[in-house]
Amino acid sequence: MAADELNPPLGTTTPEIFMDNVKRADRLVNGPAGTVDDRGGVPLDTWRQMMAKNDEVRQNIIPLSKQYMTLEAAQADIINIPEGSTTYYRSPDDSALAIEVINNGGTLEATGRQMPSVVTIGKKLDERIPLGDFKPSYFPLWYDRNGKVIVWCKDGYPDFSGFGENAQSIVAAIPNEWAQYHLRQFDFSPSYFPLWFDRKGKVLAWSKNGTVDFVIGESIQSQVKELVGANSSSSFIEGDQFKFIFKRGRIAAGVAGSLNVGFGMDSWGEKSTIPQALINILGGGYKDPGYISCSTRTDGVMAGITLVVTNFTKYDGDNENNNAPPPYGSGPDGNAYWNNNTVGTLTWSNVTATDLSLFYFDSTGNFTVAIDGGAPVTITGTNSGTVKKYDITGLTATAHTVVVTSSGTGVVSILCMYGKNSARTNGITVSRMGNGGAMAKDYLHWQDYITPIVTHFDLDLFFMILGTNDFRKSAGIAEFVNGLQVVIDKYKAATPGICICLVSAAQSNATGTPTLSEYDEAMRTLAIENNVNFISLYQLFPKTYDNSGGAWADALHLSDRGAYVLARKIKNEFFQE
Repeated sequence: MAADELNPPLGTTTPEIFMDNVKRADRLVNGPAGTVDDRGGVPLDTWRQMMAKNDEVRQNIIPLSKQYMTLEAAQADIINIPEGSTTYYRSPDDSALAIEVINNGGTLEATGRQMPSVVTIGKKLDERIPLGDFKPSYFPLWYDRNGKVIVWCKDGYPDFSGFGENAQSIVAAIPNEWAQYHLRQFDFSPSYFPLWFDRKGKVLAWSKNGTVDFVIGESIQSQVKELVGANSSSSFIEGDQFKFIFKRGRIAAGVAGSLNVGFGMDSWGEKSTIPQALINILGGGYKDPGYISCSTRTDGVMAGITLVVTNFTKYDGDNENNNAPPPYGSGPDGNAYWNNNTVGTLTWSNVTATDLSLFYFDSTGNFTVAIDGGAPVTITGTNSGTVKKYDITGLTATAHTVVVTSSGTGVVSILCMYGKNSARTNGITVSRMGNGGAMAKDYLHWQDYITPIVTHFDLDLFFMILGTNDFRKSAGIAEFVNGLQVVIDKYKAATPGICICLVSAAQSNATGTPTLSEYDEAMRTLAIENNVNFISLYQLFPKTYDNSGGAWADALHLSDRGAYVLARKIKNEFFQE
């Protein structure tokens, strides 16, 4: 408390204050306590406390202020060295500069600690480093008691004097035949030096330009492939599925939308058998009609939609039909209808959709679009040579008839349609997008028309079923892989994050070169390289064609029973809760 805060104030001379101060002074001088509070409540050191602190300071200062030449001189001055304090006396020899002692009951005893002298430090170093003038490039590291240097450092590298008699005798006892066996005498390139070889002289591991390289056999190769997921006996490899799973989760939570699935590549994706099998195994319902192809095959009808064509020329780009790039574009499945200076019609029936997108090749001709016999809408060609889209919206959720009529002047080319049904809040949409008879290389003909159209579909999961035609027509692995890679790239460009699943062919009643197993192996390797999914029908089905149970509709195509095997596998891998 400050002096001006005392109550009564500082300087008060009342008898009460005087007597209080006398009592406090008595306690400060004669009392046993270490401190006594002043009138403001602040503790003051008593006389005993001050003497104790002085003695503590004395114990620390005296040993430091007084140094002794001998132990006897220090002992004679013991009265000035407090109990428990330490001091130093000069060492009688050169072993140390000074020796520490402690007052233990009036007798000075050595603590074992010493102050080293320069001479002591020098001797310690000399014990470890031999005396002599050494070159910087030859510095001793290890020597014996006789001063013989055994190991030294030369130009930054360790070196040694050599083997002694005992070690020399051991080395000399090693037979020359043994050394020659393990140190084979060959002429080796400096870039390829053998490190490990067998009894036949086959080099298993070698050094190439300072790096180790080696070969591995078939057994290890198969183990490595199995570790990374390329096990040729597995029927499924998991790839990127995030977009598909995320959309599926949102729909399961009640968010409005369509989980869009497509089947493509050859007739296994053009026929409705496999797409319909998936719809059936998932409950039989679907949200949208999805992709509406220019294919007119009767075994490819999906959602009840049919197509009748008058005075249009069909483009089918596979090797069994046109086998050439489309003159005026095509759908992503390689199908289209076109005419030139001709009046013609394309009539789609039973189209249950509230919204339709008609894709066409913008050329020189005009055409009209009419819904259910209503007023036609004219589409005028601008000859841009690109894919364009005409949208029809606001339809009722009932079956409609869509008629496209060419004007008879110029080129008109219709590629495909895509339908949506907004009356159904959410669900799954399954589209057939294959091309019957197609091999992988056929897709190179119409590859430029895949991305511009598919980008409008928001596909979540796309199955690429291929291999039967490449196998039976002996197309070869290189051609097969190249075509698949092109299609993978086009679909990924159309829909970033799309979940793609390659599907290898089952053994049908066909033969070819190379074997079907090699096509299966090539496809699974491609799946791993592209981080896409893979289903092996080659592994799921018998390795020999057998239709005793009715799994095949004919020699090349699965029946609805056979399609169930694939649909079940898809459900287990992609739709299992």
